Amino acid sequence: MNIDAIVYTSNTGFTARYAAMLEKKTGLPVLPLKESLQKLSRGSRVIYLGWLCAGNVKGMKKARRQFSIAAVCAVGMAMQDSDYLDKLARQADVKTVPLFYLRGGYRPEKLTGLYKPMMAAMSRAVTKNPPKSAEEKAMQEAFRRGGDWVSEGQLNPVLEWLAGSA
Repeated sequence: MNIDAIVYTSNTGFTARYAAMLEKKTGLPVLPLKESLQKLSRGSRVIYLGWLCAGNVKGMKKARRQFSIAAVCAVGMAMQDSDYLDKLARQADVKTVPLFYLRGGYRPEKLTGLYKPMMAAMSRAVTKNPPKSAEEKAMQEAFRRGGDWVSEGQLNPVLEWLAGSA
């Protein structure tokens, strides 16, 4: 399977970091979505990376209209589990291509516009009760101070899929 490029949308930098890691590992060109719309041909086959907001992969609709999406990498804060991935696939309407979840992070100081008050409200909701588990405690800390879970190891399923589909 030929992949022409890796296209991404990033808000606070975590998705951009994963895209850069994929570029280094695969040698594929990497372009932000906005730039890719001018530089890639309509129908180009791409791997699309987007950050999650309210269960939607940002930029996905626009990318779908322009490109042939070979796989989707959704970048979010939550720990991955199969139930979450199934729910995400339904919400993001990803049915016919592989969907990978990459745990990114949270940088409250980098939020702008509508996302700043939206995430402030989410932060209050997440941190108001005592944590019930170590994971909840870590998530509360991330909402208070930020968090970063980006790692090359999380890309292994994507790289394995690429190796198997070549």
